[in-house]
Amino acid sequence: MSHPKGFANVVYPATDLDASVAAFTALLGAGPTFQGPDFAAFDGGITLSSKPWVNHPLVFWTVDNLVETHAAMVAAGAAPLGEIADGSLAEIGTAEITHGDPATGIVDMPGSRLAVLRAADGNLIALNESVPMSW
Repeated sequence: MSHPKGFANVVYPATDLDASVAAFTALLGAGPTFQGPDFAAFDGGITLSSKPWVNHPLVFWTVDNLVETHAAMVAAGAAPLGEIADGSLAEIGTAEITHGDPATGIVDMPGSRLAVLRAADGNLIALNESVPMSW
């Protein structure tokens, strides 16, 4: 299994993105390194999202092989989650997955592959694998 290499980032929900950006800019002493219409990314692995998957901070772990780690976690009893129409997460097989692989919930994005699983103890485990960017 590909073991976590460490902390990748944490995504904070932002019901008011502008206010959240102002607060984190004050806290961190610098503005976002990148900002889009519904998210902002800061140095240090801090991301704000006005369309978060969950309504609490979500910690992502860096792995070398997301597919391998995902499969090992499922074999150990974790339930894969996928994004549904309202932008939240649901366990695979309980609702139509609208973004990502409908069988695994894995999402491919430019530069990253992401997945979220609910461990047998109920904790959410988010995985992030860096992949080459192809625009």
